[in-house]
Amino acid sequence: MTADLPAGLGYEERDGIGIWKIDSLAEALESGALEEGEQHFRERAGQPDMDGCVVQIGDAETGGSETLEHVAEEWTALGEQTGIDRTAYVTEGLARMAIAQKNDAAGLTAKGFTDLEEGLAWAKEA
Repeated sequence: MTADLPAGLGYEERDGIGIWKIDSLAEALESGALEEGEQHFRERAGQPDMDGCVVQIGDAETGGSETLEHVAEEWTALGEQTGIDRTAYVTEGLARMAIAQKNDAAGLTAKGFTDLEEGLAWAKEA
């Protein structure tokens, strides 16, 4: 995990693709850690050398409509602010599709995956 992100969040970069890791989506939102992670995303994903990214979520239990509403509003805004072309959401179950469908940023394609390597390969196509 990255030292400049709060506990439960991490970041790595592979082949020009940023990979943000969230241990638990609901816990990160509740603790305020998600806001710091989103700021990091805004700063790093907004760089001209990054066209695609991956958001890997360990526990995507959303904790209800509040979390999905946050994803719909904030992650759509992040997509528009950064100009990212593709975002792969990697997690288990149907949550990956629900989260991907909530991102309505103009010019952004979002897709859900269960495997990190598959999501990374797709994001590289941006």
